[in-house]
Amino acid sequence: MKLNRITIEQGLFFLILLVALGIRILRIGDVPLSDFEAEKALQAFHVSRGENTSLSSGPAYPMLTGATFFLLSDNNAYARIWPILAGCCLVLFPYLIRSLIGRKAALIMAIGLALDPSLVAFSRIAGTEIMAVGFGVMALGLAYNHKPIPAGIFGGLMILSGSSALQGLLGFGFAWLIGDLLSKRDVLVPLPREEAIENNKRAIRSGLLAAGSVILVVGTLFFLFPEGLSALTSILPAYFSGWTTFSGITASRLLVSLVFYNPIVLIFSTLAIIQGWRRREPVSQWFSLWAGASFTLVIIYPGRDVIGLTWVLVPLWGLAAIEIARYFRVQGAELLPALGQALLILLLMALGWLNLAGLNMSGGDSQAYQLRWAVIGGTVVLGGVTTLLIGLGWSVKTAQQGLMWGLLLGLGFYSISSMWGLSQLRPNGEQELYAPIPIAKNVGDLQATLGDLSEWRTGMRDTLDVVLTTSAPSLRWEMRNWSKARFLSAVPAGELPSIIINREDQPEPNLSIGYRGQGFSWWAYPDWEGPLPENWPSWLVFRDAPLTNHNIILWARGDLFPGGVLGKEEESTSDAGEDFPDEELPLNRIEEDSF
Repeated sequence: MKLNRITIEQGLFFLILLVALGIRILRIGDVPLSDFEAEKALQAFHVSRGENTSLSSGPAYPMLTGATFFLLSDNNAYARIWPILAGCCLVLFPYLIRSLIGRKAALIMAIGLALDPSLVAFSRIAGTEIMAVGFGVMALGLAYNHKPIPAGIFGGLMILSGSSALQGLLGFGFAWLIGDLLSKRDVLVPLPREEAIENNKRAIRSGLLAAGSVILVVGTLFFLFPEGLSALTSILPAYFSGWTTFSGITASRLLVSLVFYNPIVLIFSTLAIIQGWRRREPVSQWFSLWAGASFTLVIIYPGRDVIGLTWVLVPLWGLAAIEIARYFRVQGAELLPALGQALLILLLMALGWLNLAGLNMSGGDSQAYQLRWAVIGGTVVLGGVTTLLIGLGWSVKTAQQGLMWGLLLGLGFYSISSMWGLSQLRPNGEQELYAPIPIAKNVGDLQATLGDLSEWRTGMRDTLDVVLTTSAPSLRWEMRNWSKARFLSAVPAGELPSIIINREDQPEPNLSIGYRGQGFSWWAYPDWEGPLPENWPSWLVFRDAPLTNHNIILWARGDLFPGGVLGKEEESTSDAGEDFPDEELPLNRIEEDSF
């Protein structure tokens, strides 16, 4: 019997996949769900309980996540597990097309898709958008490898993932149509084909049958929720409604996001496009059409969201990987001079970054401010002069090799640090361009406060009666397991609930007994106009930018506290603090104005 041994190449791809999964899943449960995410997670929660719920377009997320909640647990980590898995599917795509773009380029593309700051951030957001892209590229890669049934399975999951799937299909379809027209006019070289799967009727039937089965089974969760199919039919109206409704995200924000989060892929994909059309390389030409069509659709679509850039980043990383693979070892380049130039370029980039970080330390001195900008400009000029001298003293190929190595090192460090900041240092992302606005804050403080009060009163941490006069999805998600939590427009007359939670812009409860109030900063919004803050260097280096916080108020009935009694509203609440030491109060931390 012949044994299939794991090759070094397969081992490298597996290692890259593990790294991608680890980065995406690390600390994912510590980040509270925003309103955008909580709305989707609540649908999955109701599915897990077998309750009737209104499903948004794209039933893949609520059905798969609802099954996960039922089998495992309903928490923040499992609410994001399927987007994370779909994000990891992106890393497998280069392996499936390695015969098309080359083995070295496939490894580079896999590394880029695994560590790209934008893709890591998108994979950690609960929702269907990244699922459509991840499942879609898997279907494309499997179809290229003549695997119709697995391709149909992932294609069905993609269709179930909402209007983002339609956006991706349109981008790829337009690119294919334009490419076909150009190839007939001998402007574009057709892709090499061994046996076109579209001509294999049996394969097409198998793929369509697999896709239909997945849509029927997953879309209804094994026929338990037939309303999932009605959610599927709403995908098309939801997409077309985006052409008449502005999402609030400007096209300039998308452009700025690409520049500041993905400089390495922008630079090298641009070089690949130029080289591909100049040399008539079919893979680069077709990938550039795919990226261009997808980017155009995202830019002109009024209902755009930043996650839609994922459809652009996948082909851009394919182009960048092809170009980077060329510069691993340029024939005719001398190694030592190229290494020296690369290190010099890296040092110059570090010097420029330090001066960019020091702009805020100028203390308002315009001369010092201008001097730092002059140093930054000088590093760019010096890098260009160094490249020119290397080209004159050794060879153009040596200078080219050193410049590309230096840019790869510098921009690679920048991308990895951005990725780590997005996923680990600033996981809430309130000052990031990719965060779903508004961001939920101080969720842990509110849960601890409610839990302490409930435990003090009832002996359990989630059984106190709570009335909430705001129905924000993030609050509904946090209170999902509180059996006595009610969401009402106002406190019913004659009732004295133990806890009342309302927004800061709502009136205080006008009740006959005393309540103690505590503010929690719950929502965070970027407080700047335009795609970037006014002091963008400070934002770029330190993510320092103005924010607007909106609060909620927790009102606790007076008798919940040690020694507290039902008293008049105007009764002083400070006496209880004098009779009982701070350490005896269940929540002495809420005595401050706000968190």
